[in-house]
Amino acid sequence: MDASQDFKSLQEKIQSSLVATTRSANGLANEDLAFQRTANPTAGARLDATNDRLLRLAGDLLKSAGKFAGQAAPTFEDADDVDIGWRGVVDVVDSLLEKADTCLDEYTGLIKRKNVPTAESVSLSIAPPLMLPGRPPSNKLPGSNAEEVKNE
Repeated sequence: MDASQDFKSLQEKIQSSLVATTRSANGLANEDLAFQRTANPTAGARLDATNDRLLRLAGDLLKSAGKFAGQAAPTFEDADDVDIGWRGVVDVVDSLLEKADTCLDEYTGLIKRKNVPTAESVSLSIAPPLMLPGRPPSNKLPGSNAEEVKNE
């Protein structure tokens, strides 16, 4: 089985799980949750624990996406903070989607990369200056005819 078939089967499993979860969540009205909290205290505690866990997972995912996208991710203490700080979530997701779009355009050849690193430029930019006794630091290798390259 190749990777595309593995991904397709995984995608189908995830999508069917998400559809089932969404249908179950849509079947519960907000009023039903308040009733369940009152009628069954353990259900209320479980709902609170699940809410905290989901909020923490969403916050961690948002922080990770924010680091990759170069955006400051908002922090949420409770569900009300999500409503208040929704614009920060939109900014992070928008930056992430823009980066993905740019990467796809570069991959398909619609746009060219501005700075395509070469192996030589990467090694020269990372290499420390060569220190020889009695001589000033140099990026030129001994015995090479290459011009000296300045580190920026």
